Amino acid sequence: MFTSSTPTSLRTPILHHPLPSSPSPFRTNFSPLTLPPFHRALSFLRPPPLLPAVPAISTAAKADKSGEQKWVHEGLIMESLPNGMFRVRLDNEDLILGYISGKIRKNYVRILPGDRVKVEVSRYDSSKGRIVYRLRSSTPS
Repeated sequence: MFTSSTPTSLRTPILHHPLPSSPSPFRTNFSPLTLPPFHRALSFLRPPPLLPAVPAISTAAKADKSGEQKWVHEGLIMESLPNGMFRVRLDNEDLILGYISGKIRKNYVRILPGDRVKVEVSRYDSSKGRIVYRLRSSTPS
């Protein structure tokens, strides 16, 4: 069926092409250490860089997914405004505009004036904050 006159059997895979005996003017051989610039950007050709250890963030400031740090305060809902916004008086007597976070909106948590809430306030704009948690009232109603 198959003759042994062929240099390689059909069952043996050819792993590489034979190297040319003379250097070709059209082919440039790069070593792995001197790759052309477009190959340096490919991440699978080199191992990932080692990252330094990240210090722990204090409990007073919490980092969200965007990396921006927020202050977490507790406050009291003073007034209900349209579109899920509220006037919130923080424990440090600041009056801010609070808006409902997505999880509270998604789970239909009802927030009314007089409720105690936990608010994340941005360091860049301390007049607005995201209401992230409704604290349970100490008196049953």
